[in-house]
Amino acid sequence: MNRHKKRMAYAAVAIALIVLAGAIYLLSEKEDKPGQAVVQQDKKEVEVEVVEDFALPTAITEELEKAETLVAKNSRYSLYVNEELGMVRMVETSTGKEWFSSPPIDPKMPPNNKDFINAPVHVKYTQGVSPSQTYPKKEKAVTKMEKRDGGVRFTFDFEDEKLKFGFAMEYKLTEQGFEATIPDSSIYENGRSKITSLELLPFFGAENKQQKGAVFVPDGSGSLIHFKEVHPQYFDGYSEYVYGGDHAFKNKVNSEVYEIFVRQPNVKEFAALPVYGLYRENQGFLAIITNGDYDAKVNATLPGTRGIDMYRASAEFVYRNDDIIFIGNSGQIPLFQGNRIKGDRTIRYVLLTGDKANYVGMAHAYRDYLQKDKGVKPVVQQQVPLHLRLFGGVRRDELIGKTYIDMTTFDEAKTIIDTYLSKGVKALELTINGWSSAGVFGNQPSHFPVEKKLGGKKDLMELAAYAKERGVGLYLEANYVSPYESSHALKPSKDAIRGIDKEVRKIPIYYNGTRFSDWDEVFYMLKPNRVFEKHIQDEVKQFADLGIAGVNLQHLGDTLYSDHDPNHLTDRSTTAEVWNQTLNLFREKVGKTAVDYGFAYTLANVDRIDNIPVDSSHFTYEDTVVPFFQIAIHGLIPYTLSPSNLRDDPHTEFLRGLEFGALPSYELTYESTTKLTRTMMESLFNGQYTDWLEESIREYQAAVQLLEPVRNMAIISHEQLGNEVFRTTYEDGTYVMVNYGDSAEQVAKHTLPAKDYVIVQGGDAQ
Repeated sequence: MNRHKKRMAYAAVAIALIVLAGAIYLLSEKEDKPGQAVVQQDKKEVEVEVVEDFALPTAITEELEKAETLVAKNSRYSLYVNEELGMVRMVETSTGKEWFSSPPIDPKMPPNNKDFINAPVHVKYTQGVSPSQTYPKKEKAVTKMEKRDGGVRFTFDFEDEKLKFGFAMEYKLTEQGFEATIPDSSIYENGRSKITSLELLPFFGAENKQQKGAVFVPDGSGSLIHFKEVHPQYFDGYSEYVYGGDHAFKNKVNSEVYEIFVRQPNVKEFAALPVYGLYRENQGFLAIITNGDYDAKVNATLPGTRGIDMYRASAEFVYRNDDIIFIGNSGQIPLFQGNRIKGDRTIRYVLLTGDKANYVGMAHAYRDYLQKDKGVKPVVQQQVPLHLRLFGGVRRDELIGKTYIDMTTFDEAKTIIDTYLSKGVKALELTINGWSSAGVFGNQPSHFPVEKKLGGKKDLMELAAYAKERGVGLYLEANYVSPYESSHALKPSKDAIRGIDKEVRKIPIYYNGTRFSDWDEVFYMLKPNRVFEKHIQDEVKQFADLGIAGVNLQHLGDTLYSDHDPNHLTDRSTTAEVWNQTLNLFREKVGKTAVDYGFAYTLANVDRIDNIPVDSSHFTYEDTVVPFFQIAIHGLIPYTLSPSNLRDDPHTEFLRGLEFGALPSYELTYESTTKLTRTMMESLFNGQYTDWLEESIREYQAAVQLLEPVRNMAIISHEQLGNEVFRTTYEDGTYVMVNYGDSAEQVAKHTLPAKDYVIVQGGDAQ
């Protein structure tokens, strides 16, 4: 071959390699592209896309990429690792079943995707602009392994000049599987690059879409994403903060942020529990975030992303949050936390096989964790109560001054008690809201004195005694978290949290139609330590003196945030600690406690959960709503539905309550709710108790029929018997079958009418 032909041949090979590189790069996933980084140049914004460098195939063999080194063994499992990469393989001794942090992959897969899957951790970091993503092998990080008692420790040192950071990951064998931990003391950052998040074992247990199984995510009560070989194109997967977004950051609780206004996201549920999982036939796992859950996201990534046809789920630990600020005409500027969020991060992997490898088995594993590790003790119910929320009153703005609108006085509450008891309701619990001076949006976080127009302290104490004599539990609602701007007990500059820009954070209400902010009505979030010392400690004795049964501590179970006041820096773990301190104090001094929604950090310190989620967000990729939350806590903590009279679809949600084992609830008033016109409580448009008396009693009687014998029992099974038919089974064999369909269904010997239910006490054998 002459020189010219050789040059042509070399040129052809070079062109082929370039084309190959381009084809492989097009398969790259969004999450390996950190996105758009804003760089200031000549006072104009220039968008620079930061992407992963393409790497040609290396000579590493498949053998080097397997986890073959045995580092720990117990009676149930063996833990193997890859010494060069840090990957994990778990083997069950009795069956030989295996779980991989890097599942077996097609040798023909592009090498950068292959390395991406094999990485034991995905790292996001920033140099002041939008985060970049990487992983140890991509950056040629120095990886070292050190065997330890019961496990192993890997250190990853990113020595590149632009990075200069590192951390360690520890694997420890347990009787249920293993734990993966990033010790906080192992993290260092010696350069300009700062770690924003670490995603541990991102492909642990990942499965091909050809398998039969599902990903479980903690969306509301719980949701399944079924494996599907044929599926629509997915543009995003599930990625939600455990315990919801942080209100200290505008972009964590709003879908759009502009200089003048913000926009609320579409209605969606929270991730109330720090769990996720994945299962296929006869094998799966539940992951429990045991440390670092206050600043973590649960991710579920779907097939097609980055050209990888796998379903996977993982936890991403956030070390630095970001928000958007506006300076002059510069537009949106990303601003990151300067200080790293401290604390160890740990995930416990509970390995499941056989008939436990499903969402019910996962829920039972989490229930076991709550009892053994978190100290959740059963709240024994003597009877199944009907829960009524009674609305006291609210102020209304007038042309001149304000008017207090009383809706249910304390004497009128006695009338409501008598009416329900006379109708055969055997157990009743009342929670009164808007009872303190100036009503529901009055002077919180100060709750005393008691509103005189409702009867004052004397009548409230008489009501408490009256209720107690009749076996009725009387709760008062208290708000130590989010007061209204007109509160005389509030000094925002001192009492309210601040955002990353050091400005006091204001929380607007939102227009129903557009979801845009209405800054005419503003709430604040209170500094947790300050409100505890200034109000909670001072008021707890006054609550106790009233003789009430308990307190519903509003927002403690559904709101968690940080504070970036330079003089009072507080992370979310500290806020959760204060909320639990508050719950313990009220339990000790007053009686029982209740919270709304039921974020996991409250579960050991509450006697009831109100408004428990019984649905998911119905993201387009989600397939089935499941009662994971309810299976985990039924028989441990009583829980109620959201008020039946305010439901979107009353009958369907009534059936959902039976399927999920929830207590019925109503939010009622004595007076006609037409009196609430031109107040901030117009949402309570349909609540006069006489209108709902008969309906509430019918719903209560249905709940009693099912729940009375099983009120302190666990749910042992939940299954879908048809497209619209579900069955929930309790410890003694009792089950309820619910048919949501428009036509009757025959299930074994039972005929289920359309939109109806069947309860079988003790099971079919009885």
